[in-house]
Amino acid sequence: MSKIKIPHNRAIELLEARLKDLNNPSTDLVALQNRLKSDIDSIFGGGSESIKVITLKTSVYGNDQVELEKNKTTFRQTIQGWIDYINDFHIINQEVSEETEKEYETKYLKLLENWNELVPEYNQLLKDQEKLYSDYNTALTEINILEDKLAQKDKIGDIIKILFLGASPINEDRLRIDEEVRNIEHGLKLASLRDRFILKSEWAVTSKSLQQAMLDEKPTIVQFSGHGHKGGIALEDTLGNSKLIDNSALGSLFELFKDNVQCVFLNSCYSESQAREIAKHIPYVIGMKSSVPDETAITFSIGFYAALGAGKDIKFAYKLGLVGIQLEGIGGNDIPIMIG
Repeated sequence: MSKIKIPHNRAIELLEARLKDLNNPSTDLVALQNRLKSDIDSIFGGGSESIKVITLKTSVYGNDQVELEKNKTTFRQTIQGWIDYINDFHIINQEVSEETEKEYETKYLKLLENWNELVPEYNQLLKDQEKLYSDYNTALTEINILEDKLAQKDKIGDIIKILFLGASPINEDRLRIDEEVRNIEHGLKLASLRDRFILKSEWAVTSKSLQQAMLDEKPTIVQFSGHGHKGGIALEDTLGNSKLIDNSALGSLFELFKDNVQCVFLNSCYSESQAREIAKHIPYVIGMKSSVPDETAITFSIGFYAALGAGKDIKFAYKLGLVGIQLEGIGGNDIPIMIG
């Protein structure tokens, strides 16, 4: 079964939009076929072998109304077949997830059983400890030993939760957000302090899902990747189209979460004005002075999180992100700006 490369709901929205186009009498079927090919490449990835069995056949469209309706029927059946395929794929993934949860539940119950078996031994240890402290000299020796061990133990820092917010409205140019988050995940998995980080991602972000994610996750670092304008960032509405969230609204939002959030990273074009508004409430905010190419944005974020994963602070991580752009020789290292 071919894997879905974008979120399930986004894939369904794209194909349902093509069904609507098909019902429009003025739609050019040849152009629609090309758009469908582009959509399928974005959903399943270009060159997917298992998708060839449902690829549309090239047809010659004339003025024959009967032939035209046959072609439309073929299109409709094919698009619906893709939608059914994606829904089936989603259901199977859910079933796999449920099986995984059952496995973890079984392991938990086994650990709980082992712990209950250890309780008597643990209680005996408590009694031994009380006896030990009855003899001052012995107790003092034991305390000194424990202190030596604690001094040698590595310090474990607080958990850093990263909330990655992605939005690529269907009426805007498509961005390589999925590639960016994959690189971030890969870098954190290889990091020396990987156990300190939790990465949560929210796709096709709307104003409502943004608020809910902030409430649910209580993040330390918030990153938004998507389209931006001088007046705000572009989230999605219920139909997947662009919805601008202005600078003032962003500032008010992050003011409410200033006790948890330490850094906001706006990996979107012309986000300096938003960054300055948010920086009134958040210690560190990174924005972009101008339009930023995908390659530059992704390279910067890779360097930024690599530094954090190595235990460096936010200022150092920002500088390493800039150096990463220079090392790649792609230009644009003057675009990211940090306020704070």
